[in-house]
Amino acid sequence: MAIPTRLQTLLDEGRIVIRSAIGVQLGSGWYGICSGKYELSATIDGFARTFLPNAVVEVEEAPNAIGNAAAPLKVKVPARLDFGITPDKLRTIESEVYKNKPCYFYDLYIDPDTRAVIHVLPRFDGYIDTIDHVESDTDFYLQFNAETSALDNFRNGYRTASDEDQQLLSAGDRFFQYAGTVDKEYFDITLT
Repeated sequence: MAIPTRLQTLLDEGRIVIRSAIGVQLGSGWYGICSGKYELSATIDGFARTFLPNAVVEVEEAPNAIGNAAAPLKVKVPARLDFGITPDKLRTIESEVYKNKPCYFYDLYIDPDTRAVIHVLPRFDGYIDTIDHVESDTDFYLQFNAETSALDNFRNGYRTASDEDQQLLSAGDRFFQYAGTVDKEYFDITLT
């Protein structure tokens, strides 16, 4: 990935502005939020994306790991009346299709002179697994539990690719033609 010349210049000068951003593709469409006070727009994978400012969302540090283990990440969205985020508004998430919908975390590099996004660095991509509603006497928040796609490697009975799936991707490709699936298989091996 090539670094834009303007980004390199701002990095050398120590004047670059970096904002964290989250993008979620729910059943009703794309939703993006970013840290800071200003709305930001960026082109990501050929699509124009808008990120609305939000200072109340809390995100765990994105996992950086090698291997195929599932890496969970939690996003906390609290109800805050001063931002217009009421508990009733948060509860409307249940009317959305969110299970296994993609979510993305980015670092947005911003030109401090023009406030334009000059570079987008992907930090984490995964899927929304569950959303917990957490309520106490004084607080209400949603906790999005996102997982990398490696979670699929460890789910019992999770659907695996079949010949029919492969035909949808590449007609005529018979890679999975004779593939069988086994939920669990144990081998008793003793070394002498």
